[in-house]
Amino acid sequence: MDIVFFIKALLKKKWWIIISTAVAVAAAFAFTIGKPRLYASTAQLATGFTTNEQIKLRDENLNLFEADVKFDNVVETMNSPLVIGLLSCDLMMHDLTSNKPFRTLTEKEFKKPEYKVANREEIYRICRKKYDSLEVLSSSSPEERRVLEYMKLYKYDYESVRKMIYANRLSRTDYINIIAYTENPDLSAYAVNSLYREFIRFYRSSRSERTIENVATFESLVNQKKKELDAKIEALRQYKTAQGVLNVETASGNEWDLIKQFEKSLSDERANFNALQASINNLSDQLNQAGSGKAAYNNSNGEILALRKQINDLNDEYLRTGSSDNALADKIKAQRAKLQKALIDNGTPSGKVASRDELMQRKSAQEAELSASKLNISSLESKINRLRSSVGSYANKEATVGSLQQEVTLAQEEYNKLKEKLAAALDNNNVPQDNFRQTLKGQPAFTPESSKRLIIMGMSGAAVFIIASLGILFTEFMDNSLKSPSVFNRQSNLKLIATINHTNLRKYDILETLQKKTDETQWLKRQNMFRELLRKLRFELENSQRKIFLFTSTEPQQGKTTLVQAVAYSLSLSNKRVLVLDTNFCNNDITVQMEAAKTLESFSLPPQDFSIEKFREYVTTYSTPGIEVMGCKGGDYTPSEILPPNNVLNYLDELKKYYDYIIMEGAPLNDFTDSRELSAYAEGVVAIFSSKLHMKQIDHESSEFLESLGDKFLGVVLNAVKEDFLEL
Repeated sequence: MDIVFFIKALLKKKWWIIISTAVAVAAAFAFTIGKPRLYASTAQLATGFTTNEQIKLRDENLNLFEADVKFDNVVETMNSPLVIGLLSCDLMMHDLTSNKPFRTLTEKEFKKPEYKVANREEIYRICRKKYDSLEVLSSSSPEERRVLEYMKLYKYDYESVRKMIYANRLSRTDYINIIAYTENPDLSAYAVNSLYREFIRFYRSSRSERTIENVATFESLVNQKKKELDAKIEALRQYKTAQGVLNVETASGNEWDLIKQFEKSLSDERANFNALQASINNLSDQLNQAGSGKAAYNNSNGEILALRKQINDLNDEYLRTGSSDNALADKIKAQRAKLQKALIDNGTPSGKVASRDELMQRKSAQEAELSASKLNISSLESKINRLRSSVGSYANKEATVGSLQQEVTLAQEEYNKLKEKLAAALDNNNVPQDNFRQTLKGQPAFTPESSKRLIIMGMSGAAVFIIASLGILFTEFMDNSLKSPSVFNRQSNLKLIATINHTNLRKYDILETLQKKTDETQWLKRQNMFRELLRKLRFELENSQRKIFLFTSTEPQQGKTTLVQAVAYSLSLSNKRVLVLDTNFCNNDITVQMEAAKTLESFSLPPQDFSIEKFREYVTTYSTPGIEVMGCKGGDYTPSEILPPNNVLNYLDELKKYYDYIIMEGAPLNDFTDSRELSAYAEGVVAIFSSKLHMKQIDHESSEFLESLGDKFLGVVLNAVKEDFLEL
């Protein structure tokens, strides 16, 4: 259903679509008819960015991303103002010196001041100077600005040349195409070949300058780093010489070895000292015994003397061999253990009885040895402390030497890297600068390019056709009015009893429209549709078995007045007597249009005086039989406020005995309460909704009131529906 609706919407506006499409096609034709015929020429160059030869030559791997960047750089360089400017100067010099210039000026261009004040020789001189020096013309210079203005006459300025020539990479290949479109086939061929030539000239010149700059820069940096490296090496050498140490780590290791040896000797000497002290204590005990009259024994000291002599000899041998013989050290340790045991055993009573003098001599000898041992211990401790202090100073020297050595190492690494870069720059200077080759030279075209006029016209027409159609569909989609019965059913739950088409009642009034024949004109056929739809509404009213109807709406301007008159006339044509009461006090259009007497507010008869004859004195009758109308004065009031006692509403039951149908028109429900009051007197209520109505919240609230009437509410009449939407 929605698809049919949109199709009908497009068909309804088909002339708008057709006319706009035709205008677009005509505009495209007018735009392309004056377009000059262009000749195309193509040149092609291979870059070598993705070929194996160049990759092997430069000793690098293929990187697709880097290759894409290189292609973009080449294309941008070709399109740059400098390269295009060089091409412009070349073209200008050609036309200034050639017997067959590519472009000639028109009479109108000859009269322009830019041409009259121009000096062709001066223009050629400036273009040649800029061309040879690879420079672009500057608009800041008055002379060069005049050259630019003169070139613009020939359309050799940057913008014009940029629009006629294009450079782009062929997708996923190693090639770049240069294409030119001009009105002269020779100019197209010359332009593409010259653009390649100017690009190569600029590219190689720029690369040579960069290479020379790189080599000079690296040479300067290498020399500077060499001086820094030599200075750091000299500082390290001077420090080592000043400290008297060539190898701090070796000297420090020797000191630690001596400390270990002296600590071992110190331990042995302390053991000897303890043994002597124990022997002296033993002799002191024997002397005390001899003084008290007890016997003291004289032990032999031969073994002790022999052991001491052996230990002294072994020590001398150990020091002579550099204190590195572990077997000799173990032997000395064993002899010292024997000596300590002999000294202890010397105090044990054995052998003959010793005299006091002998004991005193032995004690004096051992005390002398004890003093010597004590001096040995002190000497060893002093040597150990001195060596430890010396080792601490070596640690500081080692830290200083390590720091200086690290600086030398870093300087050496930087120097080596710069040497490698310098070597690479020199190698790069020896390698061919590029691998560009022109694989296809531009040739003059024999035939011009297609103007593509038909394609442009077709695309323009199709585009406008689609845009116009989408615009119409969008407008219809955004239009939430009750344009068709299907739309009404989606937006409202009220019962739809009839649909009335839109008709023009200006040419004929309602009665004439209902009585005209149907076979005269197309207009009358449309009125016949109005008559047939009105008959369907009349059938619904007659089939309801009710006689008193109230016609109302939610908003004003919904067509109630016209529809009440049309229903009254339609009922009268079927030989029915119809009474029309204009109870729309806020807008008494029925009274005005039907020229009825304004008696509704003043009518008041006591029940005993009421009769049909007296009532008909207050109504207006017409030449058309069957229709009578009671009009109202109108004002800002409701029926309960203005109607007097014993008004016409009190006699509706009596009146329907005489009239077949009584039709009342009420005020809109959204703004007034008139229809709510009149609904109590009506047997059936009919709501009129215009197809132009946009349902709002207040309309839904009024619809809820109509639904609350129950069986009294007959339904809705959708009025003024366009013919295209009647079936939807």
